Amino acid sequence: MACFILVMLLGLTVTGQEKMISVHAENKSLGLVLEELSDAYAIRFAFDADYFSEIKVDVQHDQILLSDLLNELSEKYHLLYEEMDGTYVLYRNPAPLPKPKPEFMTIRGKVLDKTTGEPLLFCNIGLGEQQGTMTNELGIFSTEIEKTGRVNIQISHLGYRQLDTTLQAGSQQLHQLALIPFDIHIETINVYQQEKNVLELGSQPDRIAFNPKQSENLPRIDDSDLVTALTLIPGVNFLGGENSGISIRGGSPSENLILLDGMPVLETSHLFGNLSVLNAKYISQAFVSRGAFDARYGERISGIVELTGKSNYYRPSLDLSANLLNVNASGTIPVGKVVSISGAYRKSYIDQWENYLYRQILEQGSLSGDDESAVVPVVAYDDLNFKLSMKASEKQELSLSLLEGNDLQEREFLFKENSRLYRNQQADSKNRAVSGNWRYQPNDDWQLHINVGYNELERSSGSIAGLEPNKQGKGGKEELDKDDNQLQEFIASWSGEWKTGDFNHAFGFGLNDNQVSYTYLSKRSTGAVQTDSIHYNSRLTILHAYLQENVQLTDRLQARFGVRVNHENQQNKLYLQPRWGVSYALSDELSLFYSGGIYNQFLSRIRKIDSNANSDLVWFLPDSTGLGLLESQQHVLGLRYEKNGLAIDLEPYYKKTTGKLNLYAETSGGKEKNVNYVQRTGEAENYGLDALVHYKQGIFTHMLAYSLSRSMERFEVFNGGEAYPSFDDQRHRLRWTEMARYKGWIVSTNLTYHTGSPFLITQQESGRSQEFGRLPFFAQADFSLMKRWSYKFFTLSSGISLLNFLNRENVLEVDYFNISDQAGSFSVRTDVTAMRFTPVFFINIKLQ
Repeated sequence: MACFILVMLLGLTVTGQEKMISVHAENKSLGLVLEELSDAYAIRFAFDADYFSEIKVDVQHDQILLSDLLNELSEKYHLLYEEMDGTYVLYRNPAPLPKPKPEFMTIRGKVLDKTTGEPLLFCNIGLGEQQGTMTNELGIFSTEIEKTGRVNIQISHLGYRQLDTTLQAGSQQLHQLALIPFDIHIETINVYQQEKNVLELGSQPDRIAFNPKQSENLPRIDDSDLVTALTLIPGVNFLGGENSGISIRGGSPSENLILLDGMPVLETSHLFGNLSVLNAKYISQAFVSRGAFDARYGERISGIVELTGKSNYYRPSLDLSANLLNVNASGTIPVGKVVSISGAYRKSYIDQWENYLYRQILEQGSLSGDDESAVVPVVAYDDLNFKLSMKASEKQELSLSLLEGNDLQEREFLFKENSRLYRNQQADSKNRAVSGNWRYQPNDDWQLHINVGYNELERSSGSIAGLEPNKQGKGGKEELDKDDNQLQEFIASWSGEWKTGDFNHAFGFGLNDNQVSYTYLSKRSTGAVQTDSIHYNSRLTILHAYLQENVQLTDRLQARFGVRVNHENQQNKLYLQPRWGVSYALSDELSLFYSGGIYNQFLSRIRKIDSNANSDLVWFLPDSTGLGLLESQQHVLGLRYEKNGLAIDLEPYYKKTTGKLNLYAETSGGKEKNVNYVQRTGEAENYGLDALVHYKQGIFTHMLAYSLSRSMERFEVFNGGEAYPSFDDQRHRLRWTEMARYKGWIVSTNLTYHTGSPFLITQQESGRSQEFGRLPFFAQADFSLMKRWSYKFFTLSSGISLLNFLNRENVLEVDYFNISDQAGSFSVRTDVTAMRFTPVFFINIKLQ
């Protein structure tokens, strides 16, 4: 039994002002420390000698008040003390021992592609049972965890094998962690059945990742077309036809921000809308946000597609492929593991080699009515991507990126032998862009990014149609239409992120300087309306600033709130756009989230409807009255479930957009009519439900995407001011994809179904000023088979895609031209269809 003794150590009585003392002890018993203080400063202490001899203390102080030292010892070692007649009595605190305060440490790492050294963005980092995190734009992560000697870590990223490893805490300032891509060692991958390789929901509610490498494994017209994989995501659609492009949740293609290394991609289609300009051979990472995104993104109202071009700091590579449409070459060259040079070039030769695929494209236009026709197309396109990257340090990266795309498309309509009709269409576009990026992380809590870019787009088109004169040289009629649309855009932005505890602060500012010109001219040799023209030139400078706050409220609850502010120089006004969101993990597998906000867009493509009821999309900037300025209110509710290889995502959404603008041809006057294009304002409403099921089961991957949606528009005067289905409205959309891998063989099937799109019926057909029709439903079944052979220094692959193997005719859009004279007019309708049954072959070799 411990004996309580009173230690009376003689010294001077403590009187007057409290003494300052110094104490230095490391792993020394508290009783001995008190005895030494008593000897040095003549202070009397009383304590339980046996108990205090077992307490080992670490204390280091120069010139501290005695009371401050005793308070520190009492709090740290669960003691109490009091002064009695000049003696300090110390004893054990009888209250229950409080839970020890955990000590924390910071763990840091950088995640790279093992084969290229390229940093991997937005990897999911798991730290055992502790809270996880993710990598930033430099592939770097840092987080505080409870202090321990060893840390178990799991890193996952779409298209890569999961890494499970143990880190020695404090052994390195920045751990280098490398992931192995799935296309390496194919035979061993089947063991990892739960790892996803096509789509990944991830831990960010407003973002879905998709794997660009999977584009070549799916049925497609071109093995390098990125949109093949992109449209696996419900709510994302690639519109075909003349006004083609990526549509997200019923929005116009121009309402999406598509970023390639920070460069906005303004033109997204080749080949009459059958092919996108996004070259999957050049893209390494891709992410999609389908709306209600946070305050860091702006100047678009529908969706965000973020693409990262390839880099390779380890060894050179060359990828060569050819199919019936084009040749494609992509490659990377490292320089001293510090500099990476990468690029890709794709060029069509379908205009030189008239193969059966050329003839399938030839059959994509057919006349309805008594006049039959064939279409002779001329198609030429090419696109170039280039990127120079430099790692100034592990926490600093600079890059310069270039993009160029060119398109020439012609259609000559050949009518039946005794027809006097003739028609020819021509369109070409040129898109060039350059951007520079500097990313820097000076410490664990700070991240900086500067982006500067320039983009220009030139689009021109023309058509000539009419009636040849009769045998007497009379009755000839002709219609000529041509337009030219040009756009220049300069962008510059600075952004930063700063972490403090459970908060992540994001902020930034920048500008967009846009200039748009448009010229349209229509001439008719006969009829009441002989001349029809538009001309405008506009410039607008838009400033932006934003603040975004993300906070971890509890282990399971996260919230974000931000605000983005725009200023434009035409009206000299500020536009405030609050954004918000919250997510809650109901369990380790199931999470619920909601996000919403207000979004403004200035530069957009508006719809021009001419006197023939044909529509075209024209780049446009708001004028001094603010017409054409879009404002959208959005709400998205989501439920996600992920466990092993199964992922389920359900997202109902609502979006209302005001400030929409269309140009309508309106005629006036007497016998000789005048045509004026009147700006009519309107609004749009989009709502629906997107559902995704993704299941990885051994060698099989099952994917089912379904969208139930409604897209309505209302414009003044047009359609009597009543709401009508928008031209992008597709009520039901289903895509079912199956994929299997076995010993280098890859088999995939794809079934696509969607409701037909609305179209405007010309007055001559309907007898009314406005009437809408709806195209027949679209249905297409595809199949592909590919074989890959891997050798020491290269990989060879070849395959076949059977597109639309049920040979169904699918109408994409309707086009009209009118033939008029003093006696009257008649309308000729052309149905533009998708390709019928088409086998497509390809061969690819990759050297590395």
